[in-house]
Amino acid sequence: MRRLFFLFLIMFIATASPLHAEPVSLEGTWSGSGTMQAVDRPPQKLTCKINYKRETDKVFRLAAKCVTVSTSINQTAQLLKVNPGVYTGKFEIASYDISGRVRVVVNGNAQTMSFQSSRANGTVNLKKS
Repeated sequence: MRRLFFLFLIMFIATASPLHAEPVSLEGTWSGSGTMQAVDRPPQKLTCKINYKRETDKVFRLAAKCVTVSTSINQTAQLLKVNPGVYTGKFEIASYDISGRVRVVVNGNAQTMSFQSSRANGTVNLKKS
């Protein structure tokens, strides 16, 4: 009986889901909304569509198009996976000569992208499309 119990316990542990499963892959298209705060302007709502493309196991290329009431912004970045579901890197908005730091945290099929530069900062909540 004891042997049967241990055999059952080993089978249960072997087939149980891990406590901290790897988040959904960053690669692909995500969309959502958030806010942006420019240094000399009030906060603005924005909607974004972001495409992530894997370059290596830990490096991703980001291409984003975000729209506010008054403008359209094309942002690019290269991100490094620093922990499961956490990516950091440098972003660039060439048309406005803005660059800064970006951080992405993936939680299931949702992610939060935050960005900060000397001229603007913001946060966008996205879902995988």
